[in-house]
Amino acid sequence: QHLPSNFTKKFIAFQQYVIGLHKGHDYLLSQMGNADEAPVSFDEPSNNIIEEIGTKSVIIKTLGNEKMCITVMLAVLADGIKLPPYVILKRKTMLKDQLPTGIIVRCQNQGWMSTDLMKDWLNIVWNRRPGVLVCERRMLVLGTFKGYLTPAMKNIIGEMNTALAVIPGGMS
Repeated sequence: QHLPSNFTKKFIAFQQYVIGLHKGHDYLLSQMGNADEAPVSFDEPSNNIIEEIGTKSVIIKTLGNEKMCITVMLAVLADGIKLPPYVILKRKTMLKDQLPTGIIVRCQNQGWMSTDLMKDWLNIVWNRRPGVLVCERRMLVLGTFKGYLTPAMKNIIGEMNTALAVIPGGMS
């Protein structure tokens, strides 16, 4: 695939920045993390339909939940350890049902990451990962979500002795 030259330049500059941080601070691989959020749909109708040519209407079977989705914040450390998934439900109150172990579930009216939920993720997931007490220096690579980039959020991340590396727009 041919990538635009400005994309390649931005990618190489970001890669060099992260490598420079790693070399300059001698981060342990267990203290370098990458996290990003992704929407997950409950019902994803297929784009591929097999029907006879000339058919005037095509019925697509779905569960009726095409617009219903959740947001999941996934994170992995450079040594391969996966941190617990952080699931955000689109609702006002927490479910009363028994939830699976090993995931963290929160609720938010719109069903997506907010600055408050990001603070929660930092405290519940990032600050409780394996080896967090072993080493002072940490690096976290995040996407360009505006909630990560506020001065207040940068201060919180900095107070956690974490260097923030932001993936340039369009590259996550």
